[in-house]
Amino acid sequence: MGTGRQRAHSRCRDLGRNSNVHVLPSPAPHSPPSGLLQDPWRRLRFAHRVPRDSVHKSATAEVLLTDAAHLGDDRFVVAAVWHRDHFLGHRGAPASDPVLLAETARQAAIHLSHRFHDIPEGRPFVLDEVAVELDEALPPADREPLAVGLDIRCRRTAGPYRRTSLELDAVVRTAHCRPGRARVRWEVMEPRRYAVLRKRGAPASGSPGEPVPAATRPVPTFRARRERDVLLAADTTRPDRWWLRLDPEHPVLFDHPSDHIPGMALVEAFRQAVLVGDGRGADTPATARHVRTLITRFTSFGELNLPVSITLESAGGDHGAGPEPAFTLRAVQGDRELASARVVCATPPGHRPVGAAW
Repeated sequence: MGTGRQRAHSRCRDLGRNSNVHVLPSPAPHSPPSGLLQDPWRRLRFAHRVPRDSVHKSATAEVLLTDAAHLGDDRFVVAAVWHRDHFLGHRGAPASDPVLLAETARQAAIHLSHRFHDIPEGRPFVLDEVAVELDEALPPADREPLAVGLDIRCRRTAGPYRRTSLELDAVVRTAHCRPGRARVRWEVMEPRRYAVLRKRGAPASGSPGEPVPAATRPVPTFRARRERDVLLAADTTRPDRWWLRLDPEHPVLFDHPSDHIPGMALVEAFRQAVLVGDGRGADTPATARHVRTLITRFTSFGELNLPVSITLESAGGDHGAGPEPAFTLRAVQGDRELASARVVCATPPGHRPVGAAW
């Protein structure tokens, strides 16, 4: 056992000198069928990003994936690199943000669809669900970029006529831990069918729904470095409700043109709402917690020109002192729910509540 660990550490050092990132160790995937690669991680590259088109990105800097390999049947491994200054990460925080893992899994779903499932370029992808479930906080991307591996099962599922449905379930690996899992469910449509669906699902003109209150202001979310990164505007009439703020020129959330509100913008807004809402009256500050579970399900397309409300309510756990407060969040536009999320927070071991003696 000790000898194997020494060999793994030696390989990490060698690869680290070549790619300048923290590198994954090389445990074999859990219960691998015969014929799979004995050591798939050694064959993956971490130094260069995959092509932008393969993950539907316009800017190279927004590409998180660096390589992928097919192990047989529905098994894949995917390599990614996280940089500490990415918008979806916590700069200088003791842990990486789960939204960054969600985006990594989303990009993996797109990349595997095109590269291994023969999905043609130009087909619209529609998110059904994106989820992160952690056993411990994600390690931070610190002075050096952090190498992340996804041990994936990706398969097609039965879908409606002329629609391809797929699901991805991934175990997350870093150099020193396996902090949890990520999951993505999505559909791939023919462009004509997508256009029909968008037209059918759009709200009727003249029914914009509830207007955004005039006296709204960006809220502090503990993580945003610029005002354009704050996706929530305060609602002075309800402390449990915010209004979605979107900058169509945002270089990350609108990396490429979109005819609807991007799904990851709603995921990020939910995350920010938890940071704000979890901090009200809690003995443990929200900034000291990490998100253990983040499960978002999408039900409708969001229109870019209509207001969206974000609401948060307790969904179990002792919000004041319990170790794992849970929340239900909803994004609503007019009379339609666009997405909902369940978020469970955890306090890192050893955290001292405010006022406790050292």
